[in-house]
Amino acid sequence: MITPNSKIRLLKAPFEMDSNNELTFSNVQSQTNYFLRLPYIEMDEATYQRKDERIVFDRPFDEIVGYNYCMYQNTEYSNKWFYAFIDRVEYVNDNASYIYIKTDVFQSWMFDYTWKASFIEREHVSDDTVGLHTIDEGLATGPYISNGGVVQYLDQTGTDNTEKY
Repeated sequence: MITPNSKIRLLKAPFEMDSNNELTFSNVQSQTNYFLRLPYIEMDEATYQRKDERIVFDRPFDEIVGYNYCMYQNTEYSNKWFYAFIDRVEYVNDNASYIYIKTDVFQSWMFDYTWKASFIEREHVSDDTVGLHTIDEGLATGPYISNGGVVQYLDQTGTDNTEKY
């Protein structure tokens, strides 16, 4: 029989479940240190935690409801931290709550995958001077083809103009 010794931390993290904006880290240690510095409550000696399952947390609902993120470590098997969004919290009794989690795949396995060559749709820069951040991406786009159209614009005098091409 395995002695319950998993660690669970509920965090107040600057993430949304949509995973549109993720933080990146240079190594596992800097990632772990970042999350360990966030506001948290924790539970040690928990039973083994499974991916995307319900966690029985030994705190009342009112103490947990403000937390949106979770990190857990099943120390009996490894020292790896798994990261998850808190999907919802459910009242059980005055001393326990159910926490439903959804794994944050990006953070949990950030250092376990290799980036392949990819196309960047857009990036944000602080200086958007025309042409400053233009880099040839080596993508063959072929010749420009126009099937005709209409351009509507204001000239220097403010007159509305329409041109067909």
